[in-house]
Amino acid sequence: MTRKTVLISGGTRGIGKAAFFQLLKDGFNVVTFSPNKNLCENLVHETKAKFDQKNFLVLQGDVTNEKDVKKIISQTISKFNSIDILINNAGMGYFSDVDKVDMAIFQKMLQLNLFGAALLTKFVVPSMKKQKSGLIINIVSNSGKTAFAKGEFYSATKFGLMGFSQGIRNELKEYGIKVCTICPGMVKTEFFTKEELERRKEIHGGKVPTMLSVEDINKIISLICSQSSNCDIQDITLMPFD
Repeated sequence: MTRKTVLISGGTRGIGKAAFFQLLKDGFNVVTFSPNKNLCENLVHETKAKFDQKNFLVLQGDVTNEKDVKKIISQTISKFNSIDILINNAGMGYFSDVDKVDMAIFQKMLQLNLFGAALLTKFVVPSMKKQKSGLIINIVSNSGKTAFAKGEFYSATKFGLMGFSQGIRNELKEYGIKVCTICPGMVKTEFFTKEELERRKEIHGGKVPTMLSVEDINKIISLICSQSSNCDIQDITLMPFD
């Protein structure tokens, strides 16, 4: 069978990096990108030791920059002929009291978490429409369903991404394109600052909160990407069990 091609934003660390390796193991061609040159170079070096270079591509680019996004999509299609699966993973977290918020950071988070996903989707969808098939996976968060104190700004971006996902699911169904959201609770990655982890610890009565692992997310991504043509996985929520 022809290998399907997956494009992942923000795949040089955390959930995205784990998914990058998992999907290569699963037999997909995988492309990812990041604006950080060093992280890109390190990922190439690490991946070449494990997988055939003909099956992956690591590019440098900013998901909020239209010129970069168009170039990344063009290079992906040039190498692999199609984009069958898009995973909007790139994102950041920022947590603040409502009256102490740094609006510049909030705007940056909106650009990355919501605008970047919308921009990448906009320019990937035409090729999916042409081939009359495709799968878009948006890594949202449980914070895209439930807001908590000092997480309102992060939740605003993720509620927005959830609404965007629901809208395009209805819009793109007629073209054979599926849309799935993944909403995890806390995941053990570099996502959380030491200060935020300490705050979460206080919320949990002085105990370190139980967190999901990237492997937990990998299994879900692998499941969604391997679903049959007559199956439509639309939304999955994962929470730590404690």
